[in-house]
Amino acid sequence: MSDYSTAIYGLTAFAFLITAGVVYVLAQPSDLPSIQKARS
Repeated sequence: MSDYSTAIYGLTAFAFLITAGVVYVLAQPSDLPSIQKARS
């Protein structure tokens, strides 16, 4: 079995990107066409 540190770092980075993306979208004023299409 190999070391799982790479996989752990990858999942941590992935979770961080998802969280940052959600925070970024929620922090924006909802005047973007993509957000209006998704919410409507």
